[in-house]
Amino acid sequence: MPSKAESNACARRRERRLLTLSACCATLGCAFILLAACSAPVVRHAAVVPPPPQPTAAPDLAAVEPKIPRVVPATPASPWPRLRARYAMPGCDYSPSVRQFAAQMASSPAHLSAAFKEAMPLLLVVTEQIEKYDIPGEFAFLPWVESSYTMIPARGDGVAGMWQLMPFTARENGLRVDSEYDGRLDVTASSRTALALIKQYKESFGDWRLANMAFNAGENSVRAALGKRRSISPTEIATLRLNQVNYEHLIKLLAVSCIVSSPERYRVELPEPDADDALSLLELPAPLDLHLAAKLADMDFAELQRLNPAYLRAHMPERGPFHLLVPAQRRTVIEQTLGKLPQYAWQNWREVKLQQPQNLDTLSMAYDVDAVALAQVNRIGATATTLPSGTRLMLPGRGIESPFIAAATPVAAARQAAVAIQTASPAAAAKEGTCTVRSGDTLWDIANRYGVRMEDLLHWNRLSRNATLRLGQKLVLNAQLPEAAN
Repeated sequence: MPSKAESNACARRRERRLLTLSACCATLGCAFILLAACSAPVVRHAAVVPPPPQPTAAPDLAAVEPKIPRVVPATPASPWPRLRARYAMPGCDYSPSVRQFAAQMASSPAHLSAAFKEAMPLLLVVTEQIEKYDIPGEFAFLPWVESSYTMIPARGDGVAGMWQLMPFTARENGLRVDSEYDGRLDVTASSRTALALIKQYKESFGDWRLANMAFNAGENSVRAALGKRRSISPTEIATLRLNQVNYEHLIKLLAVSCIVSSPERYRVELPEPDADDALSLLELPAPLDLHLAAKLADMDFAELQRLNPAYLRAHMPERGPFHLLVPAQRRTVIEQTLGKLPQYAWQNWREVKLQQPQNLDTLSMAYDVDAVALAQVNRIGATATTLPSGTRLMLPGRGIESPFIAAATPVAAARQAAVAIQTASPAAAAKEGTCTVRSGDTLWDIANRYGVRMEDLLHWNRLSRNATLRLGQKLVLNAQLPEAAN
């Protein structure tokens, strides 16, 4: 056993080793800290000096053309799944006749697909109405059965439009049919009327197939076939004593529905809509010249008429309706340009030809029309301040023109010459300071004929822009004369 002295010596040696080890650890820790500090990146916060301002050139205002935002609508939703989801009739399972007729219709799949594509813009309009009126999807194909989605014009007292409505039926259900406007040719209005009728027939007869047959054969014919029965089972429909044509009409409707429900079965590729197929109904507060509308929509007049065949003349009738079916992507352009024109200047536009160079601002003042709107109507840039002779323009008003305007066609020139023969000299009338209102005159005619500003003519005669002129009424043409009391 070690002595006490030896034990004390061992303890002192152990303490010295511990102290030495602690000192080494401390030294090593400091070394690691210094090494980490040296390896860290040095961040220098240099002062940020902004680049010197660049000289900005003044904008060339003359080169800025009037621009209206062109709205590109989203691609319309496909009508096919929307219509299938609303099916309420048996379709392919109704009878072998339905499948046979479907096979006959689809004998040329490419032709049928192309026909569906051509009808797509109108089909989209009808699909929206189908959804609005909560009608089965099969009835979207009723215009296909009736007319292949074609706006068939009226012949005498016969049917017309894509729904093939009789004039009596149309008038009885609120559609106007006269020499200026035929509501049966109005895509939206006729669709509303036809679908409302179908829904009414369903409420009367309790079956959508009978509603279709009533639309085709007439309500009274179906009612007579039913006799005293107030209800009928689906299997009894085929036993009704109706014309065979009425049954074939129903078969055709169900056959088209069958093809759309199973296009792969008939090897038909159903086309999908694109942005160009989107149409929009533009409601207006006043009548609009359709030539002006076509110009604003950047469409051929014939193309605009194809969408709006209900207007039987080149302008909307004074008593309405005032709406227009236009490509959705052109709606904003039309609305914004019309907003720069007073409503009284929306009618009676026509194409003319300049006999000599003219300034756009001069034309704007002469016709009392905003210069930017006039440029937009005629797609003229702001840089084209002077228009060369021979330029063809759309201008408002009618009657005798200023001397720097020539009629665009020989027919128009002859008409102006005929009016000139029947009219007293404008110069003489202006010298006298008054003029007499003739049959067919408008405020535009008189202002253009006598070379006075529209605002002055209205002020001198205390008239509003929408004032109605009376035959033989005297109008003041000179500020020196007493203002007329009206």
